[in-house]
Amino acid sequence: MPRVSRPFAAVSAVALCVLPVLASAQDEIQKELAIEGYNNEAIYTYSKSADFRRLGRGVGKLQIRTDAGENPCTAFLVDATHILTNYHCIPGVLEDPRIGATEITSVTWIAGFVEPGRDEETARFTVNPVPVESSAELDYSVLEVTGVPTDRFPPLPLSNAAPVEGMPFWIIGHPMGKSQHISREGCRAARPPLEKAPETQSGQRVRHTCDTLGGNSGSPIIDSSARQVIALHNSGSRRTGVNYGVPMSEILAASKVLNKAARAEPKALPMLMSAFPASLGLGGELSLVADMPSDCTPAFVDISPSLQLTPIPLDIFEKVDLGPGQTRYQVTPTSRYAVVVQEKDEKGEHRIGYLCSSSGVSDAAQLKSALRLVVADLNKGQLSGKVAVDGGTVSYAFKSYVIE
Repeated sequence: MPRVSRPFAAVSAVALCVLPVLASAQDEIQKELAIEGYNNEAIYTYSKSADFRRLGRGVGKLQIRTDAGENPCTAFLVDATHILTNYHCIPGVLEDPRIGATEITSVTWIAGFVEPGRDEETARFTVNPVPVESSAELDYSVLEVTGVPTDRFPPLPLSNAAPVEGMPFWIIGHPMGKSQHISREGCRAARPPLEKAPETQSGQRVRHTCDTLGGNSGSPIIDSSARQVIALHNSGSRRTGVNYGVPMSEILAASKVLNKAARAEPKALPMLMSAFPASLGLGGELSLVADMPSDCTPAFVDISPSLQLTPIPLDIFEKVDLGPGQTRYQVTPTSRYAVVVQEKDEKGEHRIGYLCSSSGVSDAAQLKSALRLVVADLNKGQLSGKVAVDGGTVSYAFKSYVIE
């Protein structure tokens, strides 16, 4: 990768450089808000193999029928028998004077509603309208649903992690009750990422710039690097142009049901590498986010189209504790350093990522041996995995990006 523009050294090969970056009153809160032009996209336009399509299988439209009409929200599966949505959807629909409802007549969770006109792919499940657990202050309700085949519609993993400025998000839901959409362009944690809840002035809310509309209430806010739900979307402020979500850490702290589900289904700690945007030109800034087990000692490297290997200094990254046993290394638009494309960078497809083992891969011979095997795997299209070298096993995770 890059030449690193720092006081101590420069790294040859790719000339992406690391540069220093210069670093309320209660808002009028609305249920949904579009930020800087509506960028919510129909999810079916993407490949079924995309990570967000796979995560989206556990997200469905919540069809709420009352004696005053129908009100759509979004809900997602958290275990085999429970879905999570906003309190203001259920039972709060009966408390909203604008709706004027006095009775919920039926609630249905519609999963697999990905593409309009493909009714054969959808499945409808009956939901008990009386919450198993709910909180008006945290704006969440856990509802009981029956008969869901979790191999087809798997529960979404939940995270206790705190959001970090610039953290990339996905929001998957059913805006206006339409087929499943995703907000991903310009979708990230705002600055600052947390503030006191504007509507209650107690607890915190995650601030984000992801586009939503009515019907997105109850959508999961997903940390796109960890592939875990970090917050529950619930509202927005037109005055500040920022949307809000309830931190999943606060919901988990209050919920016996969700904590029980998390203990019953422990998730393997992921090794993930993200580089965004996917393509960039001269002067473009590359953000990097890498998640790994805490006992991993990483060695970051960029591999150019002509197979030039460039080590990336570890200390340009911010290190974030994601919770028990998991760590994130990141360089984002809000970090002290920026990774910027320069004129002498080799154009074409680069692979960028890290190798790690619990004992580290600082030994030059071991690193060279591991890289030789990793490059062979990358050339076969395998961007993550493990290789065996003298002294043990080295894990790796890479991501492709293009310099135009």
